[in-house]
Amino acid sequence: MEDLVGKWSEAKLELLRKYLTGYVMVLRNQASKGIRGYEYIDGFAGTGKPKSKDEERYIDGSPRVALSLSTPFTKYHFIEISDWRRERLHALKQEFTGCDIEIYPGDCNEVLRYQIVPTLPYSSYKRAIAFLDPFGLALEWETLEAIAATRTIEVFINIPIMDINRNIRRQDKDQISEESRERMTLFWGRGWDADFFEETRPDLFDQTKIVLKRQSAKQVGNLYRKRLREIFPFCTVPVVLRNSTNAPLYCLIFAGHKKTGLSIAESIFERYEKMG
Repeated sequence: MEDLVGKWSEAKLELLRKYLTGYVMVLRNQASKGIRGYEYIDGFAGTGKPKSKDEERYIDGSPRVALSLSTPFTKYHFIEISDWRRERLHALKQEFTGCDIEIYPGDCNEVLRYQIVPTLPYSSYKRAIAFLDPFGLALEWETLEAIAATRTIEVFINIPIMDINRNIRRQDKDQISEESRERMTLFWGRGWDADFFEETRPDLFDQTKIVLKRQSAKQVGNLYRKRLREIFPFCTVPVVLRNSTNAPLYCLIFAGHKKTGLSIAESIFERYEKMG
């Protein structure tokens, strides 16, 4: 079995690498100000070595990106629910023997809320960055609220635009299944339907209907950013990641508590968008 990734994933990983490089440099310089550690959290870690869909080659996944930095983190938290992926992650402990690596089985949301977040209160004088790249709508809004409440953890979130569309892309709101409604509530939070649907009356003789708004991937990403700003003071404008046919798949966004983190992420995102 293999994890297969496309070119958009390589772009995402390169943006992550550039941010992490700047992030650890800033925090290392702040060690004299009382910072006792800076940790990396990977919520959906995968195998650490996915295979490119387009070529017969393997690339460094997000765990390896974080482990390969010239300035390492003081601790690494890798969460993976899949048994076979987690087995491959364990090989990283033998390869990166100088790193403090902990691998967690189970659901990302439960592991974060009940095992990792409680170890990073503001009083710990630690800081962390969480990379959250969910499979479908597996990330829960309640998890982000718990992360934001610490004021010690920044996040890189890959918003699954295509999976959102699969769940709610219905012209009439009443056509959405109860299962999809519940999934969106867990992912987006309550009141998500107001972001995606609006009332309309085609003419004087028709009944009012609640129909889907016409919105681009960027607009959907900005709606999620608006939600994030309710719990994080600083959030970037999202970057849209597209496949080889130019269809939007994800929006990558940073959210955190420090303006320094925002400045690093904005600079990296702006350069990426200028390059097209």
